Amino acid sequence: MFRIKQLLRGALTPALCAAALLALSGCPTNPVWNQAEYDRGFDDGFMVDEEYWLGFDDSYDTRDFGPIYYSGSEIPIVEEPAYDAGYWDGVWYAYNDGYFVQYDYAFTVGFSEGYDVGFRANWIAVISADEHPEHLDGGWSDGYNDGFSEGLMLGATDYDTGLPFDWLDAMFYYREGNDVYLEEVDRGTGEYGPVWLYEYGTDPNDLVKKAEPARSDPGRAAIRRTPGAAKADTPDLSYRVLTPEAAAKYNTTQSTSPRAGEYTLSVSDTTWLERVQAYRSALGSKSGHAPRDARRAVPAAE
Repeated sequence: MFRIKQLLRGALTPALCAAALLALSGCPTNPVWNQAEYDRGFDDGFMVDEEYWLGFDDSYDTRDFGPIYYSGSEIPIVEEPAYDAGYWDGVWYAYNDGYFVQYDYAFTVGFSEGYDVGFRANWIAVISADEHPEHLDGGWSDGYNDGFSEGLMLGATDYDTGLPFDWLDAMFYYREGNDVYLEEVDRGTGEYGPVWLYEYGTDPNDLVKKAEPARSDPGRAAIRRTPGAAKADTPDLSYRVLTPEAAAKYNTTQSTSPRAGEYTLSVSDTTWLERVQAYRSALGSKSGHAPRDARRAVPAAE
């Protein structure tokens, strides 16, 4: 399972539905509920590409500490008829898939550049001088900085342990749930570092209102809570084919990182788009890295 949360989409069977009624307030009480119509509506709503790319663009336009453009909370929740309930649930997932995929791609770009900056002899000084800006909003800057911070630690770890430069391998190592910790700087990834990962389907407008938000849990995510039956085969996170407009946003490269402009990036021989495509390709094979046991382990639990 990848470290960046792909939504765990479970199904509520009729037997479980009644038991979960109070917890979810999302199971039908109407005995003539038409599950097939709900499923048909969901499939139609999920395939609305306009909503997917709207979410994608809303995340891309959410920069630094400026306005938050997330509008998934504005998608209506309807109770009946079943087709409409399913349709709007599908639209919600389509929008949030687009929003989250943008964050995911920004994380990938940030990780590659953070890894690059950390993979050098003076990594202790680099990390000691670095500060992680936490945005919490699932936007471009949030994804980039979350990825940069985690990549920075993996780059330093790989350099220090004599592993070859390979940011994609390191990113999959991280996404599969592995953390590293460097005693020299008392910092690492996951709970040993400053990063809060954005959770799928979470309204960032609510997150930023919290003074001290809880650290993101990779095994937990928001769910769509609609008075209707849960779809049994809700699709996985959809990495839809980039439109020409979306691809153009990534068809660029920078010789330095906005987090560490004094260091020239070796990954600048590839565009952001090429790095995203490499990630997508590795996702398809899920065999992109060999075990790297030489990486530093996190401290043992006391």
